Amino acid sequence: MCHSDKTRKMAEREKPMALVLYGRKDSINVQKVLWLLTELGTEFDVIEKGGAFGGLEDEDFKAMSPFGRVPVLRDGDFTLPESNAILRYLAQTQPGGDAFYPNDPQTRAKIDSWMDFGSMSLYPDFMKTFSMVVRTPPKERKMNVLAMSTRRVQMECLKIGQALGDKPWIMGESITLADIATGVYMYRFWSLPVITRQRQGRVESWTARLTERPAYQQVVATDYRHMFPSAAAHH
Repeated sequence: MCHSDKTRKMAEREKPMALVLYGRKDSINVQKVLWLLTELGTEFDVIEKGGAFGGLEDEDFKAMSPFGRVPVLRDGDFTLPESNAILRYLAQTQPGGDAFYPNDPQTRAKIDSWMDFGSMSLYPDFMKTFSMVVRTPPKERKMNVLAMSTRRVQMECLKIGQALGDKPWIMGESITLADIATGVYMYRFWSLPVITRQRQGRVESWTARLTERPAYQQVVATDYRHMFPSAAAHH
């Protein structure tokens, strides 16, 4: 073997393993992570798990995710479940990540609070609304439940609007994980059929700014009609 071949093979062995994300691309929690990875221009692979892809009960997947949910990130020998934890890890380990999660304890604490708000307050009511429209045949929809969950999502959106004020992003002049962890729900919420929404100028303008971002267009603002049951898809 010539010297150049040896050098090339050594370089290949030393090259860090690509990040691998496990999860289906239409899962909103997976989209959170895909969005940040795309914003950062990070190289990664996706292995689709969950939903029609199955695999959540496989022993190798359970070893990576004791919670049995997607997404899961693998970085070499290190694996990490839970979307918000993955967002923070990527922001602290990938080039450019500090712009989304600045290295200041107070700023990070405020971003963390918005990430918790997204998962604990916004997500449950959004999923009630989304599931009632997208995953429920029209004749089985409980319109009173749907109206209530929609109102609750809009109440949570009011809090985002108050935080935005006249700023372009939740934390100020730059987009951060606070926007990613909450903004990931906005495309689907504002585009859902069937439901009646009240106008919310600040949040709608913020959603428009999100939608202008190429990474958001590529990962989040995607067609989800395939998720409707066949009976509901034409209503």
